[in-house]
Amino acid sequence: MRIAVTTSNGEKVDQHFGKATRFDVYDVEGDEMKLVETREVTSYCSAGGQPVADHKFSSDRFSTVKEKLEDCEKLYTMQIGEKPKEQFDIIGIAVQTCTCSVDKIPGCSGKCK
Repeated sequence: MRIAVTTSNGEKVDQHFGKATRFDVYDVEGDEMKLVETREVTSYCSAGGQPVADHKFSSDRFSTVKEKLEDCEKLYTMQIGEKPKEQFDIIGIAVQTCTCSVDKIPGCSGKCK
């Protein structure tokens, strides 16, 4: 399974989906994880390099991020808004909110400490 992780440092799921400027992409098989690559993005909550003040859903901004994650089956993120989550569900990418260490993801149930 290919997954994407919102992380600032590659060690912990510590980024809100909308503020993430990178997604680490892993191939996961059982308990084994292999980093495929880090994909840089303009965060969903910014437009033209500036933060977006409102939190209204934008299909244009979402599409930009979605294109980077289309080959993933699951997204692990600290937090995500309902509309982006719904859109990921529609395109077949499951979303798991958590705050665990990246190496703990294979056993993550979202009840991280």
